[in-house]
Amino acid sequence: MARANGKNDDDGLEGAAFRELRLLEEVDATADLSQRTIAGNVGIALGVVNVLVKSMVKLGYIRVTRLSWKRWAYFLTPAGVSRKVQLTANYVNRFMGHYRRVRALVSETIDVDSIESHHVVAIYGATDLGELIYLVLKDAGVERIEFLDDSRTGLFLGMPIYSLKSANKAQYMKVMVAYPNDVIEHRERLIAIGVPEQKISSLLDQPELIETHEVQEIE
Repeated sequence: MARANGKNDDDGLEGAAFRELRLLEEVDATADLSQRTIAGNVGIALGVVNVLVKSMVKLGYIRVTRLSWKRWAYFLTPAGVSRKVQLTANYVNRFMGHYRRVRALVSETIDVDSIESHHVVAIYGATDLGELIYLVLKDAGVERIEFLDDSRTGLFLGMPIYSLKSANKAQYMKVMVAYPNDVIEHRERLIAIGVPEQKISSLLDQPELIETHEVQEIE
């Protein structure tokens, strides 16, 4: 996930530590996996898996056994199991830190209590931040939520993604911008299609709020 100031965060929820965790989970679940299968399951390039596996072998997290000429088995060592537990705890803590931060920013940005059962809130951006905003709104009792995104189609969190062109803009009580970068440009796109500026809210262009809610960094 990107930092709140819009800069990339390589150690975010989908960063290096998360990839390491996912690889350890795959190895722990099934030893007899090819690196190509691991890459597909984790969603990263085959070359990245190869580098990660070699690194983890050197660190003593994974033991490799040759089954045949082209087949290898990967096993977690006791150190690997401990590392997986540590990364899992760190991931959960960091996710909850992001969640608490977004919840605080949402409460300071919009009056959730004023949103009634017939109101629709749109989240512009099927992103990590969009998912956190969705969870915060659902926990606050907001029932009618839609996702808008011109860069992807299909479903997000089991919900359909609407393009800006197809969105029923008149029904939205509020539109939350959930892109970590280029927030001003995304606001302007909403305004250009007829969304009133007063209905648009964004969290990441408000430094006075962001500075109040620091996220704990996880190693």
